[in-house]
Amino acid sequence: MNISKKYRFFQIGFFVMLVIFAFTVYANYDYWAFKILIAKNYVFTDALDEFYGRHIAEENRQSYFRDFDRVVISSVTGELSEIANDRYTYLYTPQRYRATRETEKANAKTVTHEALTGETVYLYLPNISKATRKYVYDNKKELAAYPNLILDLRGNYGGMLRDFQKIADLFTEKGVILGYEQTRLPFFNPAVKSKGIKYFYFNRVIILQDERTASAAEGLTLAFKTHVPGVVLLGETTFGKGIGQVTVPLTGGYAVKATVLLVEGPDGGSVHGIGIKPDIEMPDNGEVDWIDEALGLLD
Repeated sequence: MNISKKYRFFQIGFFVMLVIFAFTVYANYDYWAFKILIAKNYVFTDALDEFYGRHIAEENRQSYFRDFDRVVISSVTGELSEIANDRYTYLYTPQRYRATRETEKANAKTVTHEALTGETVYLYLPNISKATRKYVYDNKKELAAYPNLILDLRGNYGGMLRDFQKIADLFTEKGVILGYEQTRLPFFNPAVKSKGIKYFYFNRVIILQDERTASAAEGLTLAFKTHVPGVVLLGETTFGKGIGQVTVPLTGGYAVKATVLLVEGPDGGSVHGIGIKPDIEMPDNGEVDWIDEALGLLD
């Protein structure tokens, strides 16, 4: 490429970038005009202080202008959450975002399994995450050595849908529908299918569930109940969370979380606000050992 061609290429690239920049400024003109008008010029600063204080803690405050976007996000998500009765859409403060991630990691470390008898292995999943999914994959050979499984999902508040799907891959035939994810994205296929090769062939599976079993854990339960033979649900009706969220990290340690999915089971039905009823009711009153009851069912 000679110098004239290189220069021509540079001119075209610069022009394209200029057009993109101009379009971006034009498309966001109203917002930027409003931001500058309020954050830089509004004279009742005591009102700004009160309004900003409702959304941003004092230790995170920087300036009216720099915090304006975060206040807008917090106020908008707060209004939407109230209207839709959706407590899962909000602005994460840096402290809350960091604490949530640390809690998820700490909970994931409590995942465990043990042989209860020569015929039955027990697996406890505290959440559905990359760590718990990895644990199942790392220990699948040992788990598969037993004909029966007691899967404990009590207190499992869910987690990432892709991790639930990866775990379900090990228990289901390739190609079966694990559930549906309804979004506003065009050309999006809502059907989620098993993509792996079935590894586990348990004779009996007892799933322990309670009123705190939620979200992706409920999705796993529905997939098992639909596609895994010999599954019995023992415990209480689950929480009933048939929606999914996406968390997007922002600058300054913030993040925004929003509900973007309506999640349905393999039959196309939703458990949102309803939950999953157990096959056998087992009240969590502290008087009954659920694991002993599960072993009794297997015996």
